[in-house]
Amino acid sequence: MTEGAGPPGIDEKEKRIRFDYIKSQFFRVIHVDGIFGGTSPSGKAIRMSVWNERWPIPKQTVHEMDELGNLLKEVVEERIQRDAIVREVEVDLVMDVDCAKQMREWLSRKIEQYDEIMKLQSKTGVKTHKKGGTQ
Repeated sequence: MTEGAGPPGIDEKEKRIRFDYIKSQFFRVIHVDGIFGGTSPSGKAIRMSVWNERWPIPKQTVHEMDELGNLLKEVVEERIQRDAIVREVEVDLVMDVDCAKQMREWLSRKIEQYDEIMKLQSKTGVKTHKKGGTQ
């Protein structure tokens, strides 16, 4: 591909296009335990909130101190914490229907690959690693 011969990343002669993946400054790995969502109020998009689930951490703890100010044991009876399991909503994904369908197809392929690996492992007793990107 010659510079300036066409749009960047497009090889018109070979009928190919190249994509570079760059992580945004807000990129992070998110563990997902569940989802909640539906269509947007306008009906033009699908929304999916994803969360991770965990036991509650204390909102406040109280500890004894010695005469030098050193921290001693916690006074557990004075601990303040939630009385429910926490679902921490990490992100809300908003996409059009075409993108949602692509996501569904991608997930179906990944689940099929996973099932194949598990079937092979149960037959052979050998743990395998199937190489594969996200396509």
